[in-house]
Parts: sequence; C-alpha cells; structure tokens
Amino acid sequence: MWMVIRNSNKIMKVFLTELTMRGRTYAGPNIIAEDIDLALEAAEQNGLILVGELDTIVVDESGNSQYTDISTNKTIH
Repeated sequence: MWMVIRNSNKIMKVFLTELTMRGRTYAGPNIIAEDIDLALEAAEQNGLILVGELDTIVVDESGNSQYTDISTNKTIH
C-alpha cells in the first residue's frame, strides 16, 4: 500500500528520514515530495539522511506478516 497525498492535482509521496545526534540515530521527520530527487534535496538541505519511501507490511490476525502493495481486497483501517 503506497502512502500518497494529492496536492494541486499532483501525487505526493511520503519519504522517511533519519538523523544522528550525540552518536545515536533517530527517526527524522517525514518529507512529502513528488519524487525521490526532490526528497533527497530536501533531506540534504536539512541535514537528514533519506531512508526511503513509505510502504506497508501488513500483519494479519494470525500474526503472519507480508510485504504488500496497493492491490488488496481487504479494507484496512
């Protein structure tokens, strides 16, 4: 399942970042951008490391998990 946001008829994606402070690595703020090139530029301008694009792993009722994409027949809330 891809996390996308519409902004002025453009599809925006969510990119994850991390940062290092005092020798420890932390999750950074999310960057919302049209593509990875713009997200990378924003990360560099703000001293962040771009980790990747937000995606989903679904854990079902039995505890099994699988990497998935947007094509699913199950509604997840």
